Amino acid sequence: MKQVVLVAGVDYEFKGVDFRQLADNRRRLLERRNTARADLRFVTMDVRAGEIEVRDITFPGGKRTEAVTSAKPFTPVGRASYTTVGGHTRFKPGQWTVMGMPEVYRRVQDIGAAAPGTLTELSSFSHGWMGGPILVNSDDDRTIELTIPNLFGAPSTMTVPLTGTMRDPDDRDARPRLDFQPPTMEATQLDLFRKAFAADGVSWLWGCAFPKVVHHTLWAVEQAKGYTGSGLGGDVVLRLDAVVDEDVDLLNQLLTGVAGFTPFRPRSSTVSIAFKFLKHAFCRANQASYAAALADASQAAVHAAPLGTYSEYDVGGDKLMNVHRGFTAHFTFYKNYLGFALDPEGRRYAVYRPGLACPAP
Repeated sequence: MKQVVLVAGVDYEFKGVDFRQLADNRRRLLERRNTARADLRFVTMDVRAGEIEVRDITFPGGKRTEAVTSAKPFTPVGRASYTTVGGHTRFKPGQWTVMGMPEVYRRVQDIGAAAPGTLTELSSFSHGWMGGPILVNSDDDRTIELTIPNLFGAPSTMTVPLTGTMRDPDDRDARPRLDFQPPTMEATQLDLFRKAFAADGVSWLWGCAFPKVVHHTLWAVEQAKGYTGSGLGGDVVLRLDAVVDEDVDLLNQLLTGVAGFTPFRPRSSTVSIAFKFLKHAFCRANQASYAAALADASQAAVHAAPLGTYSEYDVGGDKLMNVHRGFTAHFTFYKNYLGFALDPEGRRYAVYRPGLACPAP
C-alpha cells in the first residue's frame, strides 16, 4: 500500500488560513490522480487539532472502499497558546505535548520499519522560512526549564542550557542543523527515515523561503550592468550598485574564507565582485536550507520555494499553494546558474536533490 503523510501546521497569526483544509485538498487531488486504483493510505497530522487521521482507500474486487480512524494524542493549539513578544506572535514555552516535527519524523520512521519503500509523499502545509516548516512559530532558545518538586512548598523551576545538537524539547518547529543527527535522529533512526521513501518518493515544503536579505541581494545582482540570465562567465566582474548594508553582510558571511575572495567593508553602498563568487554564495545559502538538509536525510527529492521567494495560496484550481510567479528573474538565475529544476506540477517550487554541492569558485 502506497502511503502519503500530510502535515498541517498552525496559522499562528490566526488570519483565516486553514492548513488542514489545504492538506485535505492535496489528499483529494492525489486520489483523483490514482487512476491505476492502487491502494492508498493517507496519514494527516493536524498540529492545530492535535489529531492524527489515517485514511485507507482500497479497491477489493475493484470496488472503492474507505476506512478512516483518528485519534487526538496531542494537545490542541489555540490563541491561548501564544504570546506577543516585540510585536510578534510567539508560541509560549513549556508546551511539550503539542505535536511537532520530531513526531513527524517518528511517523516516517515507523513507515520505514513496518512498510519500507511505500512513502510516496511527505507534504508540510504551513508558514515557512529557509529553516523549514513553521508548524507553531516556537523558539529554539537553547534552554530547558525543569520543574523541581518540593515536599514542603511550591515546586521550583530551574533553567538548564542545552549543549551540542540537542533539540529544545518545547521547540516544535523544524531545525535543519539539529533534526537529522544525534540525539534527535540516531544512525538507526536515520536509516529507517530513508527506508520509508519509495524510489520515486518526494517531500513538499509548501510554505515560504523568503529571507528578505537573500531576495534583495539576488535582486541587486540582477540589476547590475552586464548581468544576463544565462551564459555569464564566472570571471566577469559585476558592480552591484543596488546593495544595502545587509546584502554586503550576507556576502561576507557566505564568502569569507573562500579562496580568492576579499571581504567587503561592512558599510559599502557599491561592491564589485566576480560572478563566480556570487554563484557560490547563493549555492551555499541554499545548501544551508532545510530543504537541502531534508533531501540529504531522506535521500529523496524535496520540492520547496527557492531561497528569496515566497509562496501564496491558489485562487482556484487545486486550491493548494504555489510560488509567486513574480520571481521570474530569480527562477532564471537558479535554473541557469545553479542547475535547479522547477517542480513537475508547474507550481514553481525548486527541486532540491540529495547532495547539493557548491564547488569552490
